[in-house]
Amino acid sequence: MPIYTYKTTEQGCEYCREGFDELQSMNASALTTCPRCGGAVKRIPAAVRGMVNRLSNSNLRDHGFTKLENRGDGTFEKMT
Repeated sequence: MPIYTYKTTEQGCEYCREGFDELQSMNASALTTCPRCGGAVKRIPAAVRGMVNRLSNSNLRDHGFTKLENRGDGTFEKMT
């Protein structure tokens, strides 16, 4: 299950002003209120950690994969 970060959209309490993490199912609806004070909160998008390095040409090659990039004219170029 992913961990989502929430932060207040108003004044809120110290807990939601600083932001808090919530472990939720991917199918669960986003929280709209702080579990402590009931103030309005919104989910903050989080960057995917480590994905850039995993998809680097050299890392893919080292693990036996071939990366193809679309050239935009209906053809693909093999990346080394």
